Amino acid sequence: MNKIMNSKMKQIIANGFFLVFCVIGSATAAFMAPALPVLWTAGGLSAGNDSAGQAARMAVDTAGNVAIVSGPALARGLGVTSYTSAGVLRWQKVVNPVSGTFAGVWIEAAPNGDFVAVGANVSSSGNLFGVTIVRYASDGTLLWRIDSTELILAFGRLVVDSQGNAYLSQNSTLSKYSPAGTVLWSTTISTFGTGAAISPDGADLILTGASGGNWRTQAFDTATGISRWLVVAPEGISATDLIIDNGRVFVTGQGYTGAGTPQLTYFLTVVAYDQATGARLWRTDKKPADGTGAAGLLMAKAPDGSIVVTGQAVRGFLDWYTVAFETDGTVRWEAVRDGRLNTDEIPRSVIVLANGTTVATGTGGPALPGGFIQGITAGYSANGTLLWEGFSRLATTWVRALPGGGVCSVGGYDALITCFDVPGGLPPTEPVANFPATATTGTAPATA
Repeated sequence: MNKIMNSKMKQIIANGFFLVFCVIGSATAAFMAPALPVLWTAGGLSAGNDSAGQAARMAVDTAGNVAIVSGPALARGLGVTSYTSAGVLRWQKVVNPVSGTFAGVWIEAAPNGDFVAVGANVSSSGNLFGVTIVRYASDGTLLWRIDSTELILAFGRLVVDSQGNAYLSQNSTLSKYSPAGTVLWSTTISTFGTGAAISPDGADLILTGASGGNWRTQAFDTATGISRWLVVAPEGISATDLIIDNGRVFVTGQGYTGAGTPQLTYFLTVVAYDQATGARLWRTDKKPADGTGAAGLLMAKAPDGSIVVTGQAVRGFLDWYTVAFETDGTVRWEAVRDGRLNTDEIPRSVIVLANGTTVATGTGGPALPGGFIQGITAGYSANGTLLWEGFSRLATTWVRALPGGGVCSVGGYDALITCFDVPGGLPPTEPVANFPATATTGTAPATA
């Protein structure tokens, strides 16, 4: 355990070479976007059995404390590591499985400062067979642990409501857990996927997923678990995420047109539904003009009510593709990020800051020395202009904002986290010509 809790000085020394690379390497980024300074970084010191394992996702409580879920920690366990917003280690906890090993999957913050985390129990061959939910108090005390008692083949996204209740689907069952760990209700679901969200009024929990070319979206009463409505429609091959706002449900995924014909085309698709009835309101399909296809992965809501989707576009290889939509389905802006790698680049998380800046993180170029693919955290203005980029030395999987400013991205071994200082108003950066010359002065006309 002491090997996991390395000092801040060791972390700074270990990452020093990387910070220098950020300044140099960022010059090759698209449009010469400014490289964000690093506020603090932790983890990433060991890839062995003495580490906290692979970082999966992170959560931030109302006080700005950060928690990362990771695994396998100490060779087998589910790890949860918490820092203050300034990067000071608060605590680190590890629970071990009865058999197999844990992979960290989900973590969310409760309103009272608790953290709820989910780990996938996998066999030596990497196959899922169980799920464990743990809840820690703000001081790191383990409040409860619940292990699945049946063979688990699939599970959904963890959601925590404003009262601190947790919701998680396993196989075909959705359950609601009280802050004390009591199962308040369980109900059968007809969706299969990871998209889940609670409505702003707390009345509805909505799940989405896809099977057999059909998007399946289902609404439940959070008080009783009773299904309000279910929509099954041939929108496409995957429905991956959703958000709820002002009585509307927005679902994204990969849609297609021309099914059964040679003109089959895949898109980053958004479908809007009425929250009360499930009635379909509109559908918008997008792909880049130079792309052969696209897919939506994650969604976020902007302060002005618009929605942002990040996903992937097929342009030879997969590249980042981010699109902002008005609530009527009109496209506000779209942006492609191509790090010029001869491999796939995929964003893994997206948020929108209070000032309207869209922030996405994931795998991207340029590559680190030796060909390692790094993590990129990119910020886009309200009109889609690339404002800045932050560089993590390992591929990132999740991003969240700190209440006092700045954003943190996680991903990589030993629960690596990198937090960036985001300026309040970095102006959009246009391409700048910067060519060397053999002669810089002379009488016109002069040759350079």
